[in-house]
Amino acid sequence: MNSFELDIFSLFLQASFVVQLVMIILLFASVSSWWVIFERWTTLSRTKKDIFNFEKYFWSQKELDNVFKNISKKHKKIGLEQIFFVGFEEFNKSKSLNDAKKVMDITISRHEQVLENKLSFLSTVASVSPFIGLFGTVWGIMNAFGGLAQLTQVSITVVAPGISEALVATALGLFTAIPALISYNWNVSNIDKILKTYLNFSEELLIILSRKN
Repeated sequence: MNSFELDIFSLFLQASFVVQLVMIILLFASVSSWWVIFERWTTLSRTKKDIFNFEKYFWSQKELDNVFKNISKKHKKIGLEQIFFVGFEEFNKSKSLNDAKKVMDITISRHEQVLENKLSFLSTVASVSPFIGLFGTVWGIMNAFGGLAQLTQVSITVVAPGISEALVATALGLFTAIPALISYNWNVSNIDKILKTYLNFSEELLIILSRKN
């Protein structure tokens, strides 16, 4: 009697077409979600670094006009730089704190959309993958027991391969969902902190500008 060894590739080849399709979908979702996880981590890490650098520079300056001039020379303005730039520029034009607040709020809203990019994909992968895996498992078990009905003698060595190939689908579903869920929660938490930093800075800038009136 040969001992049964867990070989995922062999189980994939032995699985029914439906279970194979489920595994392929989950593997594709896993690879895609890992790419998104890495891209989001890189983006948020860079954003937090930009915030630190700008705040350090901003609060070390005595004249806002000099800060504005230096930032205006940049071809691409990001994060707090852009929020400061549009707010200060609008205030210089209109002399209205309300107008400056409006343009900064709009800019923050646009940054929020960029920061939340692809989060819906991670959320979908995290919530749907276990169910896709469960579907593959149920289908595989149905096939396994359907085949047993044609046998006169049943032993564990006959049942085990069919059950194992079915359970691999559930394992793949969890393997795909768990990193996506962890990353989604991490992103939501960090985005919330970044947006609070943006809002706090805009409020502080409005206080400083009110003294210029």
